[in-house]
Amino acid sequence: MSGARHPFVTVRVRSEQLELAQLRLWELGATGLEERDQTTLVRDAESGGAVVIAAFADEASAQYALREMRSEYEADILYVPRADWATEWRRGFGAQRIGKRLLLHPSWEPAQSKPGDVVLTIDPENAFGSGDHESTRLVLQVLDERVAGGERVLDVGCGSGVLSIAALRLGAALAFATDIEEDAVIVAARNAELNGVAPRVRASTLPLAEVEGVFDIVLANIETRVLVDMPNDLQARLAPAGLLVLSGILRPEREELLAAYAPMKLEQCLEEGEWCACVLRHAGR
Repeated sequence: MSGARHPFVTVRVRSEQLELAQLRLWELGATGLEERDQTTLVRDAESGGAVVIAAFADEASAQYALREMRSEYEADILYVPRADWATEWRRGFGAQRIGKRLLLHPSWEPAQSKPGDVVLTIDPENAFGSGDHESTRLVLQVLDERVAGGERVLDVGCGSGVLSIAALRLGAALAFATDIEEDAVIVAARNAELNGVAPRVRASTLPLAEVEGVFDIVLANIETRVLVDMPNDLQARLAPAGLLVLSGILRPEREELLAAYAPMKLEQCLEEGEWCACVLRHAGR
């Protein structure tokens, strides 16, 4: 490949596959996604299909993602001039309001804020968590409703750090943000600096089982297939009267998820599109 070109992975999906495919691309390290109507790109394509175009930082990352996606989807790779790619992927990210107080925007787009807004500047780079995905927005809504001030927050699978940063900007006292990806921890720390909360955030790749203490709010925006194996570790980090907020759950998976976390009490379930987030407490609280 010429050094003047940058790799993009294109994935053709049916409508019902779209959100899962997007989430998988973020997990594989995409630095940005763009969704296009398949009928505008592919001659004789089925109505209702879509193409997801994912930018990657380098050829090796793109080729790995291509191999992984081809196990489930029709996928290809294309190249664009390297001079264009750094700004091309940003087109999909813009300012957005979430809940009553939160206004998210990337650093390259000024925020048109109003009195009372809690403004977050989030650059996802190559970490999941721009606020653009339903699973992230649902947790942000919970935080907007639930953070009263002074809480200790644990953010498991922190990605860009958006959830930890939102909690702190809403009044939480401190946040411990963990992720298995070193790149995500770096991005989370950078976003904490952008938002003036770095002294109150610890971003780390420390395994959850090694995190010390308990927290008033524990957040895990991951996937059901991962969450169902984590109840003991997550519950061990939750204060007796604390809130456990789980997201990345498709609606048909909710009952499986709740069964794994029994006998915790479901206090709230928020839904958007095909996704839901569950707010749980210890039974009897």
